[in-house]
Amino acid sequence: MQRCDVAYLFVRVEHAHDLESFSKKVFALLNVAIKETRHSDNWPGGRYVLAETLGLEIRLTLADDSDFPDYHFWITFEPQVGWGDDIHSLDGLADAIAKHLAPHGMKIARPLSPNAGAGSVVYGDNAT
Repeated sequence: MQRCDVAYLFVRVEHAHDLESFSKKVFALLNVAIKETRHSDNWPGGRYVLAETLGLEIRLTLADDSDFPDYHFWITFEPQVGWGDDIHSLDGLADAIAKHLAPHGMKIARPLSPNAGAGSVVYGDNAT
């Protein structure tokens, strides 16, 4: 298996949220302070919300992925320090966070690989 230095979650919500209100909800549930909102043409919607904790940058933005067309938001977890050689450490972290967020009105997909069409693990009451 190829090492992946970033973990991803795609989130679908029951009720519409804008990026700001949804990011406040997610980061409050994770007990992580928002550092700032950044503007970038490289991210869907032209902006993302950034938080930092435990040597990770966590970015939350609008989702725009052909493999996950029904999902509203995209969360990335990128280490800023060495996490070692365990290729599964970020997968385990994303799995734990997905399980923590899912009971709060969210359906979450965790891609099995950054490659298109690789499949995903789905969490939440409406998971299928």
